[in-house]
Amino acid sequence: MVQVDFHILDSDDARARLVYACRLTDKARERGHRVFLRVADDSTAKTLDELLWTFRDRSFIPHAIDGPGAPDEPVLIGTDDAPSRGEGDLLVNLANSPVATPGVFQRIVEIGDNDPDVRHSARQRFRWYREQGIEPEHRKVGHS
Repeated sequence: MVQVDFHILDSDDARARLVYACRLTDKARERGHRVFLRVADDSTAKTLDELLWTFRDRSFIPHAIDGPGAPDEPVLIGTDDAPSRGEGDLLVNLANSPVATPGVFQRIVEIGDNDPDVRHSARQRFRWYREQGIEPEHRKVGHS
């Protein structure tokens, strides 16, 4: 069964959520995981694409924006529920909706923060996973 973790930042800064996703992705890649970063829209995908190049001075995370003809990179960014290549063991969800087919992944990390809209959306996703028979874990994390 899929493991779902909610990481809630002690900030309400949208950029902090994206930087945290980059840090999490960097750690996952070091451990050999294939990561799908799910975002709500193309604008956020482009912002995250740029951040993966610049969030840390000495860090390069091979990645691409998902879609037809996307290269086979260990990290893909997209707006769908799963990468087009159909594989990935970790999904980092930055979108406001749950993943329709969570069982495609071994692990899902939902990143929330203290922004009222983001917090409300995270609570709805938490309940949705429970309704699917998945018991999500919850932890508060710093944003730095």
